[in-house]
Amino acid sequence: MTKQISLTLKYAGLQSLYWMSFCAVYGFASVYLLAQNFENQQIGLILALVNIFSVILQPAFGFLIDKLINLTLKRVISSIAVINIILLIGLIAEPGNLLLSTVLYIGVVSLTLTVQPLLNSLIFEHINEGLEINYGLARGIGSLSFAFISFFLGRALNDYSAAIIPILCIVLYSLFLLLVLTFPTTEAQLTKETVSLQQSEAKHQESSVYFFRKYDRFILFLMAIVFLFVFHTIINSYLIQIMTSLGGKDSDFGLSLTIAASVELPAMLGFSYLATKYKSSRLLKISSVFFVIRSLLFLGSSTVWMINFAQLFQALSFAIYVPASAYYVNQLMQTEDKVKGQALVIGATTLGSVFGNGLGGWLLDHTNVTMMLIAGVLGAAMGCLLLFYSVETEI
Repeated sequence: MTKQISLTLKYAGLQSLYWMSFCAVYGFASVYLLAQNFENQQIGLILALVNIFSVILQPAFGFLIDKLINLTLKRVISSIAVINIILLIGLIAEPGNLLLSTVLYIGVVSLTLTVQPLLNSLIFEHINEGLEINYGLARGIGSLSFAFISFFLGRALNDYSAAIIPILCIVLYSLFLLLVLTFPTTEAQLTKETVSLQQSEAKHQESSVYFFRKYDRFILFLMAIVFLFVFHTIINSYLIQIMTSLGGKDSDFGLSLTIAASVELPAMLGFSYLATKYKSSRLLKISSVFFVIRSLLFLGSSTVWMINFAQLFQALSFAIYVPASAYYVNQLMQTEDKVKGQALVIGATTLGSVFGNGLGGWLLDHTNVTMMLIAGVLGAAMGCLLLFYSVETEI
């Protein structure tokens, strides 16, 4: 087995274990917290705090890893896995203490969200050394694993209590930790560890202001992502309300989710081929256009099947955006900025999710589904326009 194939399989394993952990602690957060006697309002506050902390932690970790000599991606990801295992053990040991459970759960989920950009950066360290690793395949397997664990855990919770969630996560994070430790040290890590103290001190003089001056349109790119994910989050978080307004049932909701998840995989699997034919900036523009098309299809839908048709465009919007944005940042940034760049992109995604959840919920409470979908269209259109202006066309 060649080194490239071995690393692709290892990275696919990391993505798989990560997205299964993500699904368990974030996707089933309400289920777990309700079982721990939290009220809906408290759950909403906890998830809001999780998103706020992750928006802060994601770029903070990125800046620290790029600046500090001894902080390598492998060490940081491994440390987060160990910390999360400890926090999860605490959740099992003190199930009746609501205050402690709140702190521990916020810690676990915030750190889980923080790992996402670090995984992107880890694989690009190897890709940048000339190894042909299939990022799209690995990320697609991650999405497939998310769907698998959703189905498995949903069935398991019919027979067992929600207390199995932290136990499952301990197992997943333990396997994740062992797999991270098998990754070889890259030339980038060796170079970083041998950099002189003088160079290190010079790097510490660089501020976030300097970073955004160096990449003067990158902040607009981040704003574009926020707007695109306002729409994307509205559709994902409130799909059941959209389906219900058209006469749909729970079974229709499940089918619609399955369609969206299923069409992601072939698009991500084929991304490596697309990347050889088109620049990442062009693929980003194409994906943003299909975000707008998808938002208009949702707004214009009058039946459940029209919604399902709109879900097919997940393949040309979100499924193209995910690998294209990772490749774009990797090509745009200089070596010392790559980790913080990936972290800022995921941070913008999370921020868009916060705004999308808040705006969508407020509009549903005070207006109706149509007004929420109009807001989604405006978000997608604004994101598309900002993205067209902000991406560097030569990349």
